[in-house]
Amino acid sequence: MNIIKKCWNAILEFFFPSNLTCMFCGRDVSSPKICYCQNCAESLPFNLGKRCKICDDVVCGDSEVCDNCKSHHKSFDKAVSPFSYEGSVKALVLKLKNDNAKYLAPQMAALMAERLYAENFDFDLIVPTPLSQKSFNKRSFNQAELLAKELGKIFKLPVDTTSFVKEKETKHQKELGFSDRQKNLQNAFKIKDKVKLLHKKILLVDDVMTTGATANECAKTLKKVADKVYVVTFARNRYGKK
Repeated sequence: MNIIKKCWNAILEFFFPSNLTCMFCGRDVSSPKICYCQNCAESLPFNLGKRCKICDDVVCGDSEVCDNCKSHHKSFDKAVSPFSYEGSVKALVLKLKNDNAKYLAPQMAALMAERLYAENFDFDLIVPTPLSQKSFNKRSFNQAELLAKELGKIFKLPVDTTSFVKEKETKHQKELGFSDRQKNLQNAFKIKDKVKLLHKKILLVDDVMTTGATANECAKTLKKVADKVYVVTFARNRYGKK
């Protein structure tokens, strides 16, 4: 346990030097081990409380599984996110994607890693959720790939960005429900190198999860050769919430 704690402290020291400012508001932080200030900490939408044991969405009542996971089988083994997709967290994700704020990726990945350490996931390969070529050309980078590479540095594990690709351009998922999202994504993803993914325990990385349809379709394809597929995103958008 002490070794794990020492490793984690070393990771935090590397990614959060003493002159770091809050990743959300830009204020000075009180410690190099914290990437957000006290003011933001009090209002950040941490993904806490009773969560679905499969997709990490909010669960009401006594059930351990959310209604979406009850109604729709998930091909991934488990998904986690450190934050809910709202407020300053939503603004940060959009800043990364739309404002080319790639410098945020190491800090975001470190917070994702903290949640993964807590869950004690057992994975041996990290794979980003791929973009279609058209979407990649429009943005010039894949934010999931940036986060995956930073997680690879933290866990000292390989990151495969070429064996799993999105070949089909799909409609925007935002206004679609889970079933329609699944249909929209059908046959969109492809494994290009089965050998590299064969019998692997894969950590699939993305920035945000809503219904889990994208992660589900990716996992469905990956599990044609992989043994396990876990999912981590920076934020979880509650299903049904715009």
